[in-house]
Amino acid sequence: MFTKTGATPPSASNRRKVLTDEDVAAAHAAGFAEGQAAELVKVERATSESLRSIARMMQMMLGRLNEEAHSLRQDATEVALAAARSVAHDALDAYGADRVEAIVASAVAHLRDTPRLVVRVSPDLAETIEERLIGCAREAGFTGEIAVRPDPQAQTGDCTLDWGDGRIVHDRTSALAEIETSAQNWLASADAEGLSLDMTQT
Repeated sequence: MFTKTGATPPSASNRRKVLTDEDVAAAHAAGFAEGQAAELVKVERATSESLRSIARMMQMMLGRLNEEAHSLRQDATEVALAAARSVAHDALDAYGADRVEAIVASAVAHLRDTPRLVVRVSPDLAETIEERLIGCAREAGFTGEIAVRPDPQAQTGDCTLDWGDGRIVHDRTSALAEIETSAQNWLASADAEGLSLDMTQT
């Protein structure tokens, strides 16, 4: 370089750098790698957001499945209870005397030393069941007196055993209530064990 004062030695700022093929290749590779890394970051972000969206959709589906499962269980329970009530009523109406006899036979096995046992049943059974009860009580080893009394509030198959020191009451209302309580307990247990997966957690 020449100025008015003569030749000037080249400085670092005005010296032109000559690039070799290796320098060009290295610069190209570095630029490509940088661009590739930036694209990978974009892809990872998009993939992560897509996965979160899918997880949210699946969570909504699981919630809906829980609701459907609860509804189906509840419907099935109500149908089963309706059937149980119908069958129980029909069975007690048809076999009420057999049920009373079975209850008395089971009770007197533990009341052999009781001097007197009063059995209250529905009016329709009071006149016809006394001999049967006396017979089954004797077979069970009961030697005391058995008296059968009609109970206007009792339904067929209901009975109350009273021996002075204690009482046993069997009625269809309580039996059906126990069935319904068992069904509701099962339903609550089934709901508690239902789907509870949270897929939105990271």
